[in-house]
Amino acid sequence: MDPAISAAPAGASGPSPVRLTVAGVLLFLFIPLVLVLFVRHPAPVALSLVAGVVLMIGHRRLARPYMQRVLPWKCVWCNRVLPRADAAGAAPGTELLELEAGKDVLYARCCAAHRDPAARFFTFLHSARWPLRIGIFVPLLLLLAALAATAAGRAVPIVRLDAATALFQLAVGITVNIAALGSLLVRPKSPAAVPFPVHNFFLLGVRILLWIFRLVGIWWIVRGVMGLFFR
Repeated sequence: MDPAISAAPAGASGPSPVRLTVAGVLLFLFIPLVLVLFVRHPAPVALSLVAGVVLMIGHRRLARPYMQRVLPWKCVWCNRVLPRADAAGAAPGTELLELEAGKDVLYARCCAAHRDPAARFFTFLHSARWPLRIGIFVPLLLLLAALAATAAGRAVPIVRLDAATALFQLAVGITVNIAALGSLLVRPKSPAAVPFPVHNFFLLGVRILLWIFRLVGIWWIVRGVMGLFFR
């Protein structure tokens, strides 16, 4: 285990929980802003499309360093700032969860009671990675194609913007609710491979993110059904 990944640097002062929380919330707000630009696509549509793509690309450049900053401190599940860990990443009432993110291996800290639900969640994400990816990225690509066609002033029936938007909302709403509930059906494994951008899970903590998935996902399912079948 690399101590630099799992423990705070020797002599480092503890971070301000308020600052870490505020920074995480501000970085998270990039995500709903992008979704508003894509789903509501305020005129001009071309500007909404470009702004959304730029924000998606720029978000990683900001969120990845934030994750590295909070990795030795925050519980990946509940977002609480934890006591300082020793060189092995240990501290009373805390545990480590090994995560594989591409070629990187991260040692996320958790409250002792939260390691199991976090491990279950990431285990399910990996086991269902292809259905989840299809449920998110295929409708997203269709929506981006519809936005690009609309911005270019071209009417393409197969990617009509209103239908593509409703389909995106319905598919993503169903997919994120499956992601939020699926962890109840699996046994945790370690290390857990993370098939989605891992830094997003450290912004608010997985537990809060799952509640957002559930609530916004249900609303999007309703909006998607209304947009596709009751227009």
